[in-house]
Amino acid sequence: MAEELAGQLAERVDVEQWQPARDALAADAGAWVAIGSGFAGVVPDGAAVAVAGEARRSGRRWRVLMRAQAELSGAAGLLVRLRWRGQWLHVLGVEEDPRMPDRVVLRCEGRGP
Repeated sequence: MAEELAGQLAERVDVEQWQPARDALAADAGAWVAIGSGFAGVVPDGAAVAVAGEARRSGRRWRVLMRAQAELSGAAGLLVRLRWRGQWLHVLGVEEDPRMPDRVVLRCEGRGP
């Protein structure tokens, strides 16, 4: 039997996606738009060190476990971020396991408020 999911989702997060737009002068007028919210399990994802071929970054990495949502499928290719405890977690990758279709793991990088 699969492990219990509900007990791991103790944090409230809001999901936002970047909607690009241009104004009359062709300047960037895009904005972050809320596309959903839910409960998640948020835990540190190791030290913020560079992986082979990746530039060194100072942001802390997080592993976010959530229930699968249509808005999150393919989120790695889009500009998606989570608002959690007053900070932004930018989604770097999405992991979907076909053996557990009810959940998704987001690999995120924390950025300040």
